[in-house]
Amino acid sequence: MLYLIGLGLHDEGDIALKAIEALKSCSSVFYEEYTSKWHGDLKKIEGMIKKKIQVLNREQVESDFLINQAKENVALLVPGDPLTATTHIELMIEARKRGIEFQVIHASSIYTAVAESGLMLYKFGRTTTLVSAGYELQSPYDVIRENKQAGLHTLVLMDTEKMTVKDGIKMLLKNSAVLSSEKIVACAELGNSIIQYQSAEKLAGEDFSVPAVIIVPGKLNFKEQEALEIWKN
Repeated sequence: MLYLIGLGLHDEGDIALKAIEALKSCSSVFYEEYTSKWHGDLKKIEGMIKKKIQVLNREQVESDFLINQAKENVALLVPGDPLTATTHIELMIEARKRGIEFQVIHASSIYTAVAESGLMLYKFGRTTTLVSAGYELQSPYDVIRENKQAGLHTLVLMDTEKMTVKDGIKMLLKNSAVLSSEKIVACAELGNSIIQYQSAEKLAGEDFSVPAVIIVPGKLNFKEQEALEIWKN
């Protein structure tokens, strides 16, 4: 059995009891964080399951390493939800091809936690990512523009843990066609309600925790507008 287990958004307190029981049954437990960052303590999980957790690099996760290990019960721990990255979907596909059983144990993810803003999940369009200075791409602006034209919200991720909301907004403001005087949403530490809804210019001056995300709203219905007022400063 190959278990793909989500660790959730914050720390070891997010992991499901079902996941702990599955980990106890495994001969080997692995962890990767190149697809996303996690701020928990692996040693606390090791204490719960009474076994060592091995950290894998990108090459090991994308190779046949885990599939070959799955002659016995093994698990891969993933920050957030285990199926937000294509890499882990590929592991599922390869396991099925080789006749290996797999089980996915889901956890909280930024893709669902953004609903705390009050914006409805079914109204989000394509997600985009801002990359660090010196390697700026046009595609994020195109995604935001296309989503707005369709009335859809855009979740804007940032490619490094050190990139702040201020950095991201400054990049977006370079393209005046993307952000106007309309208000946008910034979120950090979702679950602890660090959310602000105001103009891009004002948000660029705020000191936000990292990692954080930006949401560029599309067309708001009355309930979304009412919910966003909660986060207005």
